Amino acid sequence: MFESSKIISSLVVAILYILIAFSLRLPVKYKKKVRIYSVAVSLLFVALVVGFSLYSDYSIANQGIAFYYDGLAASYFSMFVPLGALMILMFSKVVMNADIYLNSLKYSITFGTAVVMLGAIVLGYSLFMLTFYGFAP
Repeated sequence: MFESSKIISSLVVAILYILIAFSLRLPVKYKKKVRIYSVAVSLLFVALVVGFSLYSDYSIANQGIAFYYDGLAASYFSMFVPLGALMILMFSKVVMNADIYLNSLKYSITFGTAVVMLGAIVLGYSLFMLTFYGFAP
């Protein structure tokens, strides 16, 4: 069964991921590597979703559901965990270079941002898996 809603949503996720990765102001040394990585991972993710959406025989789809679930989990961790870590590191650099008098305030801001980003990554995992796996027929 050709599931166009999953393909459309995977394209939206991949495009948003690429836009965020391309808009990061990274040092020149890492910019090209991050952009190539983001495009490659997005293409692999879209290929995984399109490949499993094209199956029309439910027996084949049921046999490969474990591979599909593992592929989705690997896609999420390869897409959003490095992006979240990059954003935390970039924000902590900005905070540490800011003109803030108290060092404890710098560390508490960095710690709070890291906790919020890690919470978003953990919550995002369950939402990501529900979108592409949990609502399957």
